[in-house]
Amino acid sequence: MGVFFSIIIPVYNGEQYIKNCLDSIYRQGLGDDVFEVICVNDCSTDNTAQVILEYGKFHQNLRLINHETNRRQGGARNTAVKVAKGDYILYIDADDTFESNALPLLRNVIEKNKDLDILKFDYALVERNGSTKNIIEEFDSQDVMSGHDFIKRNSIPWSSWLCAYRRLFLLENNILFRENVRFEDADYIINCIRIANRIQYAAIVVYNYIMYDSQTTKIRCEKNKIVNFFEQSDRIKEIAYKEQDKDVSNCIMRHHFFMYKMNILRYWWRLSYKDRKELLVTYQPMLPCKDKLVSFIGRYPRLFFMVSTIVKPLLPGLRYVYLKIKDRKSSLL
Repeated sequence: MGVFFSIIIPVYNGEQYIKNCLDSIYRQGLGDDVFEVICVNDCSTDNTAQVILEYGKFHQNLRLINHETNRRQGGARNTAVKVAKGDYILYIDADDTFESNALPLLRNVIEKNKDLDILKFDYALVERNGSTKNIIEEFDSQDVMSGHDFIKRNSIPWSSWLCAYRRLFLLENNILFRENVRFEDADYIINCIRIANRIQYAAIVVYNYIMYDSQTTKIRCEKNKIVNFFEQSDRIKEIAYKEQDKDVSNCIMRHHFFMYKMNILRYWWRLSYKDRKELLVTYQPMLPCKDKLVSFIGRYPRLFFMVSTIVKPLLPGLRYVYLKIKDRKSSLL
């Protein structure tokens, strides 16, 4: 019996979290001969490498690869996939964990359905105060199907860590992450699912996504971050244009529009007037004309800027009132 899982962890300055992540892997009840762990240290400036090396003294199936230049998460994952030996690839971020005893359940599902290209599973949101909320997909089918059928019948996941991937499927199709970018997940997983011949969803909570203020999606808003969001959205649009199945292409295009609109509404108002104006000039020709709100922003940028500037200081108070009303309604039910 060979290695079944290759568990890949890209890590940058993760000395505070990496041990918890590794503990969650080695407490799964799997023998060390069944899986391998590949940590890719992406030029950390703290003691990340030393923590991993110390942990590896007790586990021969733990490997550490040190990058000479920083290539971000996408580059770190690509490095690990190229040297991985397992039948299936799992991605996990250094500041997250696996749910207890989840990997044996995943293995059982995969072994029952031979030659799955991808197995999609569920996850839990873990707040800093310890509260946990399971995010369960309400898919209409847990049957094995093609990637095209999966996109049309279910939905497109947002994060690469929500799936297990057959390693040879990734290698044979030369599916790689975009490197040296801040956001690389969405276009990668869309490509994977679109190409897959055999994909299945299993209603198993596998991954614990832990909410930290320092995470990429939580860091303060800046112009380059918005540009990176738009660049990822453009890559999704390119995938949709290349897809020959019209229904699949439309599903991917809706994914693109949703991401584009969400990022305009969520992040633009946090930028300075100068940055917002510069971005709007650059990206205005790409605004989806069928979306009334986004098109309004494109046609009347000054009005949008004025309104958002006035409303911005009021948002914390409005949110507080909204949550109070929501809690009161919940208590009455």
